[in-house]
Amino acid sequence: MPSLVVTHAQAIGDHYKLTEPLVSVGREDDCTIQILDDKVSRKHLQIRFDPATNLHYAGDYRSANGVFVNGKQILADVALNDGDRIRIGDTTLIYFTAEFPDKAAAHAAVKKAGEWAKDTLM
Repeated sequence: MPSLVVTHAQAIGDHYKLTEPLVSVGREDDCTIQILDDKVSRKHLQIRFDPATNLHYAGDYRSANGVFVNGKQILADVALNDGDRIRIGDTTLIYFTAEFPDKAAAHAAVKKAGEWAKDTLM
């Protein structure tokens, strides 16, 4: 079961299994995944599963600040591949084709993908 893992912002390390055919992501509490980020619109991103292609697609809900996949703003639905980075507002999520049993496993996957923010001691 594919998952989204938050790699930045306040919810770092949170992971969400994509079990529904349409997942909404935004600040509103009725979104499937709620992201509390001031730069995220009430309904910002949708992740849609297409059974014909067996792929998930990212789409912008006409958000104020746009949706970026691998650093490029999307203007139409984009098929997601394992390891794709999705940025909405100041929040980055990674799309994984695997599911994670717990937060520790999600952390390990993010770290392996090279996205884990490292603290610097001075």
